[in-house]
Amino acid sequence: MSRRTLLAGLAIPLLLPLFGCQRDTRPTVLHGLLVEVEAASFLLVGSLTLRTDTGDLIPMIAQGDIGMTPGHLREHMALAEPVTVTVRYENGLVIVTRIEDRAI
Repeated sequence: MSRRTLLAGLAIPLLLPLFGCQRDTRPTVLHGLLVEVEAASFLLVGSLTLRTDTGDLIPMIAQGDIGMTPGHLREHMALAEPVTVTVRYENGLVIVTRIEDRAI
């Protein structure tokens, strides 16, 4: 086996992950208005739907404490007060990690 063949055989497995993985370009911070809020409990949000500033409707699930209660989020929804939502993407789901008031 030539040295060139050996080097190519070693380099290809090391380079394949670079070509196979695309960087996720979806935004992790979204801004908009809440159009639906579902509670998991009195203090925890189960799911919500955000209408982004660009008009997209994005259903999301929440896991654990995201910084606001379902009642507070319903106030935002009723008064059309905007929010900022930090998310991560996992297995085709949009998962809320934090939600905050957004100044108008």
